[in-house]
Amino acid sequence: MKIKFHGNSTVSIDMKDYVKEAINEFSESITRSAATPATRHLFDVRDDAKKLDKEQADMFHSTVAKLLYICKWCRLDIQNAVAFLTTRVSNPDEDDWKKMKRLLQYLRGTLDDKLVLGGEDIGRMSSFMDAAFAVHPDMKSHTGGGISWGIGILLSMCQKQKLNAKSSTEAEVIGVSDFISNMIWARMFLEKQGYMINENLLYQDNQSAMKIEMNGSKSCSKRSRHIDMRYFSIKDRLET
Repeated sequence: MKIKFHGNSTVSIDMKDYVKEAINEFSESITRSAATPATRHLFDVRDDAKKLDKEQADMFHSTVAKLLYICKWCRLDIQNAVAFLTTRVSNPDEDDWKKMKRLLQYLRGTLDDKLVLGGEDIGRMSSFMDAAFAVHPDMKSHTGGGISWGIGILLSMCQKQKLNAKSSTEAEVIGVSDFISNMIWARMFLEKQGYMINENLLYQDNQSAMKIEMNGSKSCSKRSRHIDMRYFSIKDRLET
């Protein structure tokens, strides 16, 4: 890992050598490049897919562990694919192998990508959250979010939601409820270091969810009255 501080108040984190090592140690040659980390079928799991033998399964487990390390420290763009692959290490099949190979092909084509972080005002914190509705085979949604101080994402989250949502609005509310704890922790951590947060904004793209989060049950309709009351705690957090 190479960490370089630049004169424009930014820092870059580069793991090119480690990414090349993960690609070279893979049991198959990675000679092509892919445009994206995964296809639209990333979350699909076939019950009749052939399971990997022990040698391949061990290679799968080892490679996923390396990819997890890479995505946590530097390559946030592969978090979604890695998040899925980590759920498959106990019983991987040929489809999982192809998905991992696709991810390695993407990394091969983006070897020079690095994480760049910076910001002009540590007192201005911006958070971004989105939810993909019912994308998993069990119809659960997926939450993604990140926190930035102007340049790059410093803190991020990418995870499957733990309960089923009945609409994209509900999935967004659940996503904010899961993600807002990261915002609270970041603010409290900086305040303990002596830095006050003067602006703490959360961005999302669902107007109905935003109304529920700001107004609580007052903005609930027949389609959203079933949402658990615990998610209305977001309103209290926004007010504070």
